[in-house]
Amino acid sequence: MIVLVNVFQVHGSAEGFERAFTKVSEIMRTQPGFLHHRLLRSEGADSTYVNVAEWQDEQSLRAALARREVVARLRPLSAFATGRPTVCRPVLDAPPLEV
Repeated sequence: MIVLVNVFQVHGSAEGFERAFTKVSEIMRTQPGFLHHRLLRSEGADSTYVNVAEWQDEQSLRAALARREVVARLRPLSAFATGRPTVCRPVLDAPPLEV
């Protein structure tokens, strides 16, 4: 499994960004290898969002990002935000301790 972490700085309408991101989410969720994702909004900086997406492997993510229909859904995000994506591999996964 790999994790895509993308920090977005929104420079347009937050509502517009969230609408555009929802459309991206709809298509990404149908892609082979997609496992899960969550969009987070910073409590301290309303213009900062973080997308955390889990994929089976990096090849699946890259294949999805190469599809024309995915690129078409991603394009409108640039009107609202600038992203800084990075691909990560889990190192530690710690569930709550039972006390």
